[in-house]
Amino acid sequence: MRVISFINGSLISESASLYALHYAKEMKLKIDFIHIESQDNLSEVQTSLKKLTLLADSYEVENEFLLFDSFDGAKEYLTSKELDVIFCATRHNHSFFEKSFAQTLLKANIKTDLAIVKIVKLSMHESVDKIVMTIRGSKLSVKKFFFFTAFTLAYNAKAEIYSLDKSSKGEMANLSTQQERERFQEILFNLKHYFALAKMMHLKFSLKHDFALLADEKVTAHIAKNNYDLTIIGGHHDKSFFGHHPIDILFKTPITNTLFFIPYKDQS
Repeated sequence: MRVISFINGSLISESASLYALHYAKEMKLKIDFIHIESQDNLSEVQTSLKKLTLLADSYEVENEFLLFDSFDGAKEYLTSKELDVIFCATRHNHSFFEKSFAQTLLKANIKTDLAIVKIVKLSMHESVDKIVMTIRGSKLSVKKFFFFTAFTLAYNAKAEIYSLDKSSKGEMANLSTQQERERFQEILFNLKHYFALAKMMHLKFSLKHDFALLADEKVTAHIAKNNYDLTIIGGHHDKSFFGHHPIDILFKTPITNTLFFIPYKDQS
């Protein structure tokens, strides 16, 4: 099993690769840094790679650099290996690498999970004290919880699961404290196995629940108020590519470094 991180010589991809490296270190996996030749400055790629490999060596993480002249060549390599997760950086604007390359990875249907990284602050990867993972109600997959756990342990961070229920104006107006308490208890019950697993792993995290008319604004406000260093969002695998879920605003306009985790789904 190995972790893959695509690099292009930019500080954005380098920062994303450092998250990948922390993940690989925690999971005790090998990491491959991959570059696909294009118009990128190869001297910048080599400079970035030198920093990454030196850090990987200091972490005692086995690493390798692979250069391909096309995506097809990279795909052939990836499909021949047993992969854990692929990390890919993306910026706010939509240049060729950031948007189209991530879409290319999704459409390639490589049998691995994908983490698309949005970097807001370059230095945040160095020290992550507070992590938040957003979920809808009590919808939490094992894969997403595992990913969240790996980063919480990697950084020894204070962690929170932020659960949100979208409600109508009428529901919000008639919502009582008792109903809020009952809903929280229901979510806590539905997630009890995750809490039990966390206890076995000596992992601590808190659970926060809110109702909201505008889910995207509520989540953004919560993250800003609590000054999280890293946000983890569960992704989806559909043709629209980040287009239908309320919290997608965090991918489009994040306020902190964000890992958009998309678990592989067998399309057969």
